[in-house]
Amino acid sequence: MLKILKIKDQKALDKFYRKLFFYKSFIFKKIYFKVETDYKEIKPITALNIKKRKERITYIYDEACTQIDNHYNNKNICGFKNNKCYVQQKLNNGTINGCCRMCKYQSEKGCKTKNLTCKLFTCSEVEKRCQIITFDDLKILNLLSLRNKMILKSNYFSKREDAINDLYIGSFFVWTIRIIIRLINNFSTLKRKQS
Repeated sequence: MLKILKIKDQKALDKFYRKLFFYKSFIFKKIYFKVETDYKEIKPITALNIKKRKERITYIYDEACTQIDNHYNNKNICGFKNNKCYVQQKLNNGTINGCCRMCKYQSEKGCKTKNLTCKLFTCSEVEKRCQIITFDDLKILNLLSLRNKMILKSNYFSKREDAINDLYIGSFFVWTIRIIIRLINNFSTLKRKQS
């Protein structure tokens, strides 16, 4: 079955985003969506048409990362010079690599994985200097459950695959155990690198 959504103005687009919670429910499990609009492609429609849960979560995660990357494309928001961010340049305390210095996935060429939570993190210095993108700006994340949004907001220092699995499992208990193990593993890896 096909449902055609007509979005002709900002009011209709806002209404569509408010109804995303309803459109992702089991009632629309067998319905495919098509949009008639003058707006650029509306990414949540593609996600709504992916009916396998893990594939949908993966699409939402990757699309949100792409939107963040596009927003910050060719911008040095952390002000890196000689591997030191604004804050590290100001403090001149010998640390490098900004907020990422504590992550085992950080390398000389940047992050070796794609972590949505880390991409959304900005320090107060960056927030003063440039327009940042926030969790609420990524409308596609409205397709995640409230529990998944809460898990996603705290999933630092994780590989893309681990973050997607956390969202797929969707259990706070399992996520808490997995994140504790990940943090211990992360810090022990960093300790070995420093030795």
